[in-house]
Amino acid sequence: MISVIVPIYNTLEYLEQCVGSIINQTYRDLEIILVDDGSSYLCGKACDDYALRDSRIKVLHKENGGSTSARKAGLEIAGGEFVGYVDGDDWIEPYYYEKMVSAQEKTGADMVSSGHFHDLGEDGRIVKDNFPPGIYTREQLLPTLLYAGRFFEYGIQPHMVTKLFKKEILQKTQMRVDNRIVIGEDAAVVYPSLLEAERIVVADVCGYHYVQHSDSMTKKEREEKEDIYGLLFAHLEKACKENQVWHILEPQLQQYRKYLRFLYQISYFDERVLVPYGGIAPGSKVILYGAGVLGQKMHSYLMRKKEISIVLWTDQKYEIYREKGLVVDDPKEILKVPEYDFVLIANTVQSTAEMIRRYLVDKGVENRKILWFSEDFRRV
Repeated sequence: MISVIVPIYNTLEYLEQCVGSIINQTYRDLEIILVDDGSSYLCGKACDDYALRDSRIKVLHKENGGSTSARKAGLEIAGGEFVGYVDGDDWIEPYYYEKMVSAQEKTGADMVSSGHFHDLGEDGRIVKDNFPPGIYTREQLLPTLLYAGRFFEYGIQPHMVTKLFKKEILQKTQMRVDNRIVIGEDAAVVYPSLLEAERIVVADVCGYHYVQHSDSMTKKEREEKEDIYGLLFAHLEKACKENQVWHILEPQLQQYRKYLRFLYQISYFDERVLVPYGGIAPGSKVILYGAGVLGQKMHSYLMRKKEISIVLWTDQKYEIYREKGLVVDDPKEILKVPEYDFVLIANTVQSTAEMIRRYLVDKGVENRKILWFSEDFRRV
Protein backbone atom coordinates (compact mmCIF):
# COMPACT_ATOMS: atom_id res chain seq x y z
CA MET A 1 0.00 0.00 0.00
CA ILE A 2 1.10 3.55 -0.83
CA SER A 3 0.22 6.39 1.54
CA VAL A 4 -0.44 9.66 -0.30
CA ILE A 5 -0.27 12.67 2.01
CA VAL A 6 -2.01 15.88 0.91
CA PRO A 7 -1.35 19.02 3.03
CA ILE A 8 -4.32 21.36 2.59
CA TYR A 9 -4.62 25.00 3.58
CA ASN A 10 -7.55 26.93 2.12
CA THR A 11 -7.31 25.45 -1.36
CA LEU A 12 -11.04 24.74 -1.63
CA GLU A 13 -11.36 25.82 -5.28
CA TYR A 14 -8.66 23.36 -6.34
CA LEU A 15 -9.59 20.38 -4.16
CA GLU A 16 -11.95 18.66 -6.57
CA GLN A 17 -9.31 18.40 -9.26
CA CYS A 18 -6.57 17.54 -6.76
CA VAL A 19 -8.33 14.89 -4.68
CA GLY A 20 -10.28 13.58 -7.66
CA SER A 21 -7.04 12.94 -9.53
CA ILE A 22 -5.77 10.82 -6.63
CA ILE A 23 -9.03 8.91 -6.19
CA ASN A 24 -9.00 8.07 -9.90
CA GLN A 25 -5.51 6.60 -10.00
CA THR A 26 -5.21 3.35 -11.94
CA TYR A 27 -3.14 2.08 -9.00
CA ARG A 28 -5.85 1.36 -6.45
CA ASP A 29 -3.96 0.24 -3.32
CA LEU A 30 -3.71 3.74 -1.92
CA GLU A 31 -4.25 5.27 1.48
CA ILE A 32 -5.12 8.95 0.94
CA ILE A 33 -4.43 11.21 3.93
CA LEU A 34 -5.90 14.70 3.72
CA VAL A 35 -4.26 16.95 6.32
CA ASP A 36 -6.45 20.01 6.96
CA ASP A 37 -3.84 22.46 8.25
CA GLY A 38 -6.21 24.90 9.96
CA SER A 39 -8.25 25.75 6.87
CA SER A 40 -11.61 27.52 6.78
CA TYR A 41 -14.74 25.59 7.78
CA LEU A 42 -15.83 24.95 4.18
CA CYS A 43 -12.42 23.62 3.18
CA GLY A 44 -12.28 21.33 6.21
CA LYS A 45 -15.83 20.13 5.57
CA ALA A 46 -14.96 19.36 1.95
CA CYS A 47 -12.19 17.07 3.21
CA ASP A 48 -14.69 15.22 5.41
CA ASP A 49 -17.07 14.89 2.47
CA TYR A 50 -14.35 13.23 0.40
CA ALA A 51 -13.83 10.69 3.18
CA LEU A 52 -17.52 9.77 2.93
CA ARG A 53 -17.12 9.20 -0.81
CA ASP A 54 -14.06 6.94 -0.65
CA SER A 55 -13.12 4.59 2.19
CA ARG A 56 -9.43 4.94 1.36
CA ILE A 57 -9.45 8.56 2.53
CA LYS A 58 -8.48 9.61 6.04
CA VAL A 59 -8.86 13.19 7.23
CA LEU A 60 -6.72 14.82 9.88
CA HIS A 61 -7.72 18.27 11.15
CA LYS A 62 -5.04 20.29 12.94
CA GLU A 63 -4.14 23.85 13.84
CA ASN A 64 -2.27 25.75 11.16
CA GLY A 65 1.43 25.05 11.36
CA GLY A 66 2.71 25.15 7.80
CA SER A 67 3.46 22.53 5.18
CA THR A 68 6.23 20.79 7.12
CA SER A 69 4.09 20.25 10.21
CA ALA A 70 1.20 19.05 8.02
CA ARG A 71 3.42 16.54 6.25
CA LYS A 72 4.74 15.29 9.58
CA ALA A 73 1.23 14.87 10.92
CA GLY A 74 0.24 12.85 7.88
CA LEU A 75 3.34 10.70 8.13
CA GLU A 76 2.59 9.83 11.75
CA ILE A 77 -0.62 8.04 10.76
CA ALA A 78 0.57 6.68 7.40
CA GLY A 79 0.26 2.92 7.07
CA GLY A 80 1.92 2.39 3.70
CA GLU A 81 5.35 0.94 3.11
CA PHE A 82 6.00 3.82 0.69
CA VAL A 83 4.82 7.44 0.88
CA GLY A 84 4.10 10.07 -1.75
CA TYR A 85 2.93 13.67 -1.49
CA VAL A 86 0.55 15.83 -3.50
CA ASP A 87 0.03 19.52 -2.76
CA GLY A 88 -3.59 20.61 -2.33
CA ASP A 89 -3.64 22.92 -5.36
CA ASP A 90 -1.93 20.53 -7.82
CA TRP A 91 -3.07 17.35 -9.55
CA ILE A 92 -1.70 14.11 -11.02
CA GLU A 93 -2.26 12.06 -14.16
CA PRO A 94 -4.25 8.79 -13.68
CA TYR A 95 -1.18 6.65 -14.38
CA TYR A 96 1.17 8.49 -12.02
CA TYR A 97 1.36 6.14 -9.03
CA GLU A 98 1.03 2.99 -11.12
CA LYS A 99 4.18 3.96 -13.01
CA MET A 100 5.99 5.08 -9.86
CA VAL A 101 5.17 1.81 -8.08
CA SER A 102 6.19 -0.20 -11.15
CA ALA A 103 9.59 1.54 -11.19
CA GLN A 104 10.08 0.73 -7.51
CA GLU A 105 9.02 -2.91 -7.81
CA LYS A 106 11.27 -3.55 -10.81
CA THR A 107 14.34 -2.15 -9.05
CA GLY A 108 13.77 -2.59 -5.32
CA ALA A 109 14.65 1.10 -4.89
CA ASP A 110 14.30 2.99 -1.61
CA MET A 111 13.32 6.14 -3.50
CA VAL A 112 11.81 6.89 -6.90
CA SER A 113 12.29 10.28 -8.55
CA SER A 114 10.25 11.49 -11.53
CA GLY A 115 9.71 14.55 -13.68
CA HIS A 116 6.76 16.94 -13.54
CA PHE A 117 4.73 19.37 -15.63
CA HIS A 118 5.14 23.03 -14.68
CA ASP A 119 1.74 24.41 -15.70
CA LEU A 120 1.10 28.05 -16.51
CA GLY A 121 -2.35 28.51 -17.97
CA GLU A 122 -2.73 25.99 -20.80
CA ASP A 123 1.03 25.69 -21.18
CA GLY A 124 2.86 22.81 -19.48
CA ARG A 125 6.66 22.73 -19.43
CA ILE A 126 8.32 19.40 -18.57
CA VAL A 127 10.94 19.50 -15.81
CA LYS A 128 13.18 16.47 -15.29
CA ASP A 129 16.19 15.42 -13.24
CA ASN A 130 19.63 15.89 -14.81
CA PHE A 131 20.34 12.16 -14.65
CA PRO A 132 19.24 9.70 -17.35
CA PRO A 133 16.56 7.20 -16.27
CA GLY A 134 18.18 4.35 -14.40
CA ILE A 135 19.18 2.86 -11.05
CA TYR A 136 21.74 4.73 -8.95
CA THR A 137 23.58 4.47 -5.67
CA ARG A 138 24.00 7.64 -3.67
CA GLU A 139 27.74 7.60 -4.54
CA GLN A 140 26.86 7.84 -8.22
CA LEU A 141 24.56 10.83 -7.61
CA LEU A 142 26.74 12.77 -5.18
CA PRO A 143 29.09 14.64 -7.59
CA THR A 144 26.15 16.55 -9.12
CA LEU A 145 23.33 15.85 -6.65
CA LEU A 146 22.27 19.45 -5.95
CA TYR A 147 24.14 21.29 -8.69
CA ALA A 148 24.56 19.86 -12.19
CA GLY A 149 27.30 22.33 -13.16
CA ARG A 150 25.17 24.99 -14.90
CA PHE A 151 23.49 27.79 -12.97
CA PHE A 152 20.99 26.81 -11.72
CA GLU A 153 20.24 23.27 -12.70
CA TYR A 154 19.75 20.58 -10.09
CA GLY A 155 21.12 17.07 -10.39
CA ILE A 156 18.04 15.69 -8.66
CA GLN A 157 15.11 18.10 -8.40
CA PRO A 158 14.28 18.93 -4.75
CA HIS A 159 10.50 18.50 -5.04
CA MET A 160 8.95 16.06 -2.57
CA VAL A 161 5.84 15.67 -4.72
CA THR A 162 7.80 14.01 -7.52
CA LYS A 163 9.20 11.32 -5.23
CA LEU A 164 8.11 8.02 -3.77
CA PHE A 165 9.85 7.45 -0.42
CA LYS A 166 10.34 4.36 1.67
CA LYS A 167 8.49 5.31 4.84
CA GLU A 168 11.22 4.19 7.22
CA ILE A 169 13.58 6.71 5.58
CA LEU A 170 11.04 9.53 5.91
CA GLN A 171 10.51 8.69 9.56
CA LYS A 172 14.16 9.64 10.05
CA THR A 173 14.45 12.57 7.66
CA GLN A 174 11.03 14.28 7.51
CA MET A 175 10.50 14.16 11.25
CA ARG A 176 13.83 15.93 11.86
CA VAL A 177 12.96 19.02 9.80
CA ASP A 178 12.40 22.19 11.81
CA ASN A 179 8.89 23.54 11.20
CA ARG A 180 10.39 27.04 10.97
CA ILE A 181 12.12 26.24 7.67
CA VAL A 182 9.86 28.01 5.17
CA ILE A 183 12.19 28.22 2.15
CA GLY A 184 13.70 25.00 0.88
CA GLU A 185 11.54 22.79 3.11
CA ASP A 186 11.34 20.20 0.32
CA ALA A 187 15.12 20.13 -0.08
CA ALA A 188 15.43 19.65 3.68
CA VAL A 189 13.73 16.27 3.22
CA VAL A 190 14.70 15.14 -0.27
CA TYR A 191 18.49 15.42 -0.08
CA PRO A 192 18.94 13.87 3.39
CA SER A 193 16.59 11.07 2.22
CA LEU A 194 18.77 10.47 -0.83
CA LEU A 195 21.78 10.20 1.47
CA GLU A 196 19.97 7.55 3.52
CA ALA A 197 18.82 5.52 0.49
CA GLU A 198 20.87 2.61 -0.74
CA ARG A 199 19.24 2.48 -4.17
CA ILE A 200 17.52 5.30 -6.05
CA VAL A 201 15.70 5.03 -9.36
CA VAL A 202 15.33 8.00 -11.70
CA ALA A 203 12.13 6.99 -13.47
CA ASP A 204 11.13 7.87 -17.01
CA VAL A 205 7.82 9.13 -15.62
CA CYS A 206 6.15 12.54 -15.84
CA GLY A 207 2.70 12.68 -14.31
CA TYR A 208 2.62 15.40 -11.65
CA HIS A 209 1.18 18.83 -12.50
CA TYR A 210 2.68 21.69 -10.50
CA VAL A 211 0.24 24.52 -11.22
CA GLN A 212 1.13 28.20 -11.00
CA HIS A 213 -2.12 29.77 -9.86
CA SER A 214 -2.77 33.50 -10.04
CA ASP A 215 -2.71 33.78 -6.24
CA SER A 216 0.70 32.12 -6.01
CA MET A 217 2.52 33.72 -8.94
CA THR A 218 3.71 36.84 -7.15
CA LYS A 219 5.52 36.18 -3.93
CA LYS A 220 6.86 39.04 -1.84
CA GLU A 221 10.59 39.43 -1.65
CA ARG A 222 12.01 38.98 1.81
CA GLU A 223 13.71 42.29 2.47
CA GLU A 224 15.43 41.50 5.74
CA LYS A 225 19.22 41.38 5.57
CA GLU A 226 19.81 38.55 8.01
CA ASP A 227 20.46 35.04 6.80
CA ILE A 228 16.94 33.67 6.56
CA TYR A 229 18.34 30.40 5.27
CA GLY A 230 20.38 29.59 8.38
CA LEU A 231 18.04 26.86 9.60
CA LEU A 232 17.87 25.17 6.20
CA PHE A 233 21.59 25.10 5.57
CA ALA A 234 22.44 24.11 9.13
CA HIS A 235 20.03 21.21 8.67
CA LEU A 236 21.58 20.18 5.33
CA GLU A 237 25.12 20.57 6.66
CA LYS A 238 24.34 18.30 9.60
CA ALA A 239 22.90 15.64 7.29
CA CYS A 240 25.96 15.83 5.04
CA LYS A 241 28.38 15.51 7.94
CA GLU A 242 26.45 12.62 9.51
CA ASN A 243 26.70 10.79 6.19
CA GLN A 244 30.34 11.82 5.70
CA VAL A 245 29.77 13.62 2.38
CA TRP A 246 30.27 17.23 3.44
CA HIS A 247 33.50 17.56 1.44
CA ILE A 248 31.58 16.66 -1.72
CA LEU A 249 28.39 18.63 -1.19
CA GLU A 250 29.69 21.82 0.46
CA PRO A 251 30.48 23.63 -2.85
CA GLN A 252 27.13 22.51 -4.29
CA LEU A 253 25.35 23.90 -1.24
CA GLN A 254 27.17 27.21 -1.68
CA GLN A 255 25.75 27.47 -5.19
CA TYR A 256 22.31 26.49 -3.93
CA ARG A 257 22.47 29.24 -1.29
CA LYS A 258 23.32 31.86 -3.93
CA TYR A 259 20.42 30.69 -6.06
CA LEU A 260 17.91 30.88 -3.19
CA ARG A 261 19.22 34.26 -2.07
CA PHE A 262 18.65 35.85 -5.45
CA LEU A 263 15.30 34.15 -6.00
CA TYR A 264 13.85 35.18 -2.64
CA GLN A 265 16.03 38.00 -1.30
CA ILE A 266 17.34 40.15 -4.14
CA SER A 267 17.99 43.08 -1.81
CA TYR A 268 20.70 41.06 -0.04
CA PHE A 269 23.03 42.11 -2.88
CA ASP A 270 22.32 45.83 -2.52
CA GLU A 271 25.92 47.05 -2.43
CA ARG A 272 25.12 47.88 -6.07
CA VAL A 273 21.93 47.40 -8.07
CA LEU A 274 21.73 43.76 -9.25
CA VAL A 275 25.27 42.71 -8.36
CA PRO A 276 24.62 39.17 -9.72
CA TYR A 277 24.15 40.77 -13.15
CA GLY A 278 27.49 42.54 -12.83
CA GLY A 279 25.99 45.67 -11.31
CA ILE A 280 23.75 48.07 -13.23
CA ALA A 281 24.75 51.74 -13.28
CA PRO A 282 22.25 54.17 -11.71
CA GLY A 283 20.20 55.95 -14.36
CA SER A 284 20.20 53.00 -16.75
CA LYS A 285 17.14 52.18 -18.81
CA VAL A 286 16.42 48.46 -18.99
CA ILE A 287 14.06 45.99 -20.62
CA LEU A 288 13.06 43.12 -18.32
CA TYR A 289 12.63 39.82 -20.17
CA GLY A 290 10.72 37.24 -18.13
CA ALA A 291 7.54 37.50 -16.04
CA GLY A 292 7.67 34.30 -14.01
CA VAL A 293 8.35 34.26 -10.28
CA LEU A 294 11.84 35.77 -10.67
CA GLY A 295 10.67 38.32 -13.25
CA GLN A 296 7.90 39.50 -10.94
CA LYS A 297 10.32 39.80 -8.03
CA MET A 298 12.84 41.73 -10.13
CA HIS A 299 10.12 44.04 -11.44
CA SER A 300 8.89 44.78 -7.93
CA TYR A 301 12.46 45.26 -6.68
CA LEU A 302 13.49 47.63 -9.46
CA MET A 303 10.29 49.67 -9.20
CA ARG A 304 10.99 50.06 -5.50
CA LYS A 305 14.68 50.91 -5.94
CA LYS A 306 14.02 53.60 -8.60
CA GLU A 307 17.75 53.83 -9.41
CA ILE A 308 17.20 52.35 -12.86
CA SER A 309 14.05 52.52 -14.96
CA ILE A 310 12.14 49.71 -16.66
CA VAL A 311 11.11 50.86 -20.14
CA LEU A 312 9.51 47.52 -21.13
CA TRP A 313 8.53 44.26 -19.42
CA THR A 314 8.16 41.35 -21.80
CA ASP A 315 7.65 37.59 -21.96
CA GLN A 316 6.77 35.04 -24.67
CA LYS A 317 3.71 34.11 -22.59
CA TYR A 318 2.67 37.73 -22.15
CA GLU A 319 -1.02 37.00 -22.81
CA ILE A 320 -1.21 34.67 -19.80
CA TYR A 321 0.45 37.24 -17.55
CA ARG A 322 -1.85 39.99 -18.78
CA GLU A 323 -4.79 37.86 -17.69
CA LYS A 324 -3.21 37.90 -14.21
CA GLY A 325 -3.19 41.70 -14.26
CA LEU A 326 0.49 42.20 -15.06
CA VAL A 327 1.57 44.81 -17.62
CA VAL A 328 3.67 42.47 -19.78
CA ASP A 329 4.16 42.91 -23.54
CA ASP A 330 5.04 40.80 -26.56
CA PRO A 331 8.86 40.48 -27.00
CA LYS A 332 8.41 41.93 -30.49
CA GLU A 333 7.81 45.28 -28.77
CA ILE A 334 11.54 45.42 -27.97
CA LEU A 335 12.19 46.51 -31.54
CA LYS A 336 9.97 49.55 -30.99
CA VAL A 337 11.82 50.83 -27.92
CA PRO A 338 13.89 53.83 -29.11
CA GLU A 339 16.42 53.86 -26.30
CA TYR A 340 17.57 51.36 -23.68
CA ASP A 341 20.87 50.27 -22.12
CA PHE A 342 20.30 46.60 -21.30
CA VAL A 343 17.93 43.67 -21.60
CA LEU A 344 17.91 41.76 -18.31
CA ILE A 345 17.01 38.06 -18.61
CA ALA A 346 14.91 37.18 -15.55
CA ASN A 347 15.38 33.42 -15.51
CA THR A 348 17.47 31.27 -13.18
CA VAL A 349 18.23 28.38 -15.56
CA GLN A 350 21.35 28.77 -17.70
CA SER A 351 20.14 26.69 -20.64
CA THR A 352 16.91 28.70 -20.81
CA ALA A 353 18.80 32.00 -20.50
CA GLU A 354 21.05 30.98 -23.40
CA MET A 355 18.01 30.15 -25.51
CA ILE A 356 16.49 33.57 -24.72
CA ARG A 357 19.78 35.28 -25.60
CA ARG A 358 19.83 33.56 -29.02
CA TYR A 359 16.23 34.61 -29.61
CA LEU A 360 17.02 38.24 -28.76
CA VAL A 361 20.11 38.33 -30.96
CA ASP A 362 18.10 36.88 -33.86
CA LYS A 363 15.61 39.72 -33.35
CA GLY A 364 18.38 42.29 -33.69
CA VAL A 365 19.28 43.00 -30.04
CA GLU A 366 23.01 43.66 -29.56
CA ASN A 367 24.61 40.82 -27.63
CA ARG A 368 26.56 43.25 -25.41
CA LYS A 369 23.27 44.69 -24.19
CA ILE A 370 21.89 41.34 -23.03
CA LEU A 371 22.69 40.58 -19.38
CA TRP A 372 22.27 37.48 -17.26
CA PHE A 373 24.11 36.30 -14.16
CA SER A 374 27.78 37.24 -14.41
CA GLU A 375 30.56 34.64 -14.49
CA ASP A 376 31.79 35.94 -11.13
CA PHE A 377 28.40 35.25 -9.57
CA ARG A 378 28.10 31.79 -11.12
CA ARG A 379 31.63 30.69 -10.26
CA VAL A 380 31.80 27.81 -7.75
